[in-house]
Amino acid sequence: MSDTFPPQFLKDAVDLLEKDGFRTSDVWYHGTASGLAESIMTQGLIGGGDTETAQREQNTLGTIGNRQFAAADPVYLTQSRELALYWAIETTHRRNMFFQKNEFPLVLRVDMTGVEVKPDAGAAAIAIEPGNNYMEALKLTYKEAGIDFPEDINPMKIDRDFYLKKLGMAYSADGIPAERLSVVRPD
Repeated sequence: MSDTFPPQFLKDAVDLLEKDGFRTSDVWYHGTASGLAESIMTQGLIGGGDTETAQREQNTLGTIGNRQFAAADPVYLTQSRELALYWAIETTHRRNMFFQKNEFPLVLRVDMTGVEVKPDAGAAAIAIEPGNNYMEALKLTYKEAGIDFPEDINPMKIDRDFYLKKLGMAYSADGIPAERLSVVRPD
């Protein structure tokens, strides 16, 4: 990362990182695209909630003869604004490519007081994929913090909390009401 990216108001990963991993609290973050903001701020965060993209993917599956399916995805979360920005960029890029839009990345603050947040062990594929952009960004964060990044990650041998603490990947199995959400903006 550079001095200008991520923007200073989102830069927090190094400050949250300790030898044991990323600190947690009742405040979590979710990265999304600006085109989804109005719906999210009205309906809340719903797992698999980007219905426009999901519908396009379903139509593509139907066109090529594959079966269509309904997915009950969880709501993805992370303890860092900076890590949420990564996922916001991914979502925005996908939506801009699919729909020829001009959306921008958006990070949401999520108050999870009294709500269970679980480690996202489903991230195993990301953890072992060679050259994965998210993992490369994490390595830089660890290096900047002066902490050794865990190498040779074997999803069959690591504890589920590894995904939460070391990789900053978590989820909520339930939707999150709009009143628990706010857009992260510069002060």
